[in-house]
Amino acid sequence: MKVDWKELAKAGEHWLLLFDSVFSEDNVSLHSRPLKSAMWLVREGISELPPGESKDNYFDREWFAALVVAIQEWYEDRYGSQAFSRDKTLLYGLVHLHGTPVRLEIPQTISEVQIENETSWLIFPDAIHETESILSFFLSKPNLRSLSPEELTKLEEQVTQVVKITRRVNLNLNFASNLPDKAKQMVAGVWGHVEKGVADILTLKSEIAAVGCWELHLAVEKAFKVLIHQNGNEIKGHDLVELSNKAKLIGLNVTQETLQKLPHWKTSIEYRYGEKEIAIDEAVEVYIAALHLLYEITTKLRRDLVINNAKFLLKKPNWVGRK
Repeated sequence: MKVDWKELAKAGEHWLLLFDSVFSEDNVSLHSRPLKSAMWLVREGISELPPGESKDNYFDREWFAALVVAIQEWYEDRYGSQAFSRDKTLLYGLVHLHGTPVRLEIPQTISEVQIENETSWLIFPDAIHETESILSFFLSKPNLRSLSPEELTKLEEQVTQVVKITRRVNLNLNFASNLPDKAKQMVAGVWGHVEKGVADILTLKSEIAAVGCWELHLAVEKAFKVLIHQNGNEIKGHDLVELSNKAKLIGLNVTQETLQKLPHWKTSIEYRYGEKEIAIDEAVEVYIAALHLLYEITTKLRRDLVINNAKFLLKKPNWVGRK
């Protein structure tokens, strides 16, 4: 029996509306909703599959990829296709180039054509993919020939590290499971604080970069608290050392040397209120340390589904390219 997944999505619209209302309450990003909805629909809304199919390892099944596409179309109709354009799915980071912080644009997913104008792979990479180069992540491509071999190697190492950690942290956060309400409210904001911190540092104004360091502090603080809440505990306050000690009780031992690179919480509050400035180079060091801590913390989050480097083979819809 052949299933029209588009019709199924329409028939199950009451489920999709319910899921979307939950996502709205939890501030789940729009681009994450189609895949999450498909997962929830399989788990909660589909009681029987065509003969020969099962829900076992459904993530690798062709029918699940078709369902994701159908639900993506439902969301594009609901919110408008522009809400799902490429710039909405970019993550932002920064690296040093010629001694100046510059922005990286990191796609959360990449598309790899299998058959031209027919099929392509949708990939969720957790590092630089084989189809990408370090130049892929710069909006304005720098002239790498102007760098010495040592400078080029250093830049490659920076980009590789930032892309890998950024992608892995977001996969960890987006697919964390069994979160209580307080953790759901916090998890959606973790990466937003990082990107606000990146934007502040990129102003190259020390007083604004200082506010960015407060944002990075909040990102790490919330990540700790999400993990602690997921394990049935609770803690308040801004002290990252206390949060780290609490996390030790559930098996997380962050690198203390990295933790010490973040300003004391009282200093971070001074940054927040403009009572203290920070040198731009120091702010970049805070950003790198925060990234590493976020990776260590979020790796401990429980996930029902791990999609690092997962691939979906998608058929080009017949409406693509129509005038």
